[in-house]
Amino acid sequence: LVSQILSTLSNKLWRTEADQIKILFASSVLMQFFKVWAVSAGQAILPWYYTLTMPPLIMWRIYTYTKQNWHYFCFDYCYFGNLAIFLILLFAPSCPNMFILQFCIANGLLYTGAFSFRNSLVFHSVDKMTSTYIHSAPVLLVFGIRWFPEEASRYWHTPFPAEFAPVSIQWNIVAPLIFCACHVVFYTTLVYGILRPGKDVITSFRYLKNTPIARKLFRKPRFYHFMFMQFFIVAVMSLVTLVTYTYYWLHVAQVLCLVAIVTWNGATYYVDVFRMSLIKQKK
Repeated sequence: LVSQILSTLSNKLWRTEADQIKILFASSVLMQFFKVWAVSAGQAILPWYYTLTMPPLIMWRIYTYTKQNWHYFCFDYCYFGNLAIFLILLFAPSCPNMFILQFCIANGLLYTGAFSFRNSLVFHSVDKMTSTYIHSAPVLLVFGIRWFPEEASRYWHTPFPAEFAPVSIQWNIVAPLIFCACHVVFYTTLVYGILRPGKDVITSFRYLKNTPIARKLFRKPRFYHFMFMQFFIVAVMSLVTLVTYTYYWLHVAQVLCLVAIVTWNGATYYVDVFRMSLIKQKK
């Protein structure tokens, strides 16, 4: 039923695939301009932007990935982390220590996930733009709250901390590691203890173990290698937050690095992949 409704709406919105690509491309580009404005001058919009866009995009992702047997990706840390950020934003926005946890989650595995899964600004692809959004939107959200708390609080139901808590080992390092451990227990129990995916189903481990970097690091990648790397990345990025949480320009540099990599990956796609597919179609 859902598939039929979406198909009917799709046919009404655009008649050809070319129309679809044009509309998606234009709307995606306009959304990037909107996010640049929101981060630089309209920080009051960021909490509402994240709150209103994250749930429907996650629901769409679950729906589309289930159809492709990729739904086990939706149990990954990225979704677990976004859920935590979403709940803290709604129910504990004024708690300084919870914000540090938010900050570390967003600038930890969520941040590096954009590199691991080669997120890219491919403006006509809902799937690729959604993946980029899942890893980048929390980073932009906590950036706006951390450095412009008064402006970010303007339209929100509860003001964000007027004075943020100082960095600490407890909240900048220990808390993110405990959060990561909770996800590992949840993921391992659910996916490999209860659901036990068949060989035809793709999980994040099955995807990442075939990447060049995994083959360089481990001869035969195993699931416990994947878990170890997850803890290692959280620990390293938590150490990085000790300075990015404290110094504005270092955090700006971190955000710009993320923007640069997803832009480069998008350019690579259009030049190396999209262009070649068009050449093959002409032939």
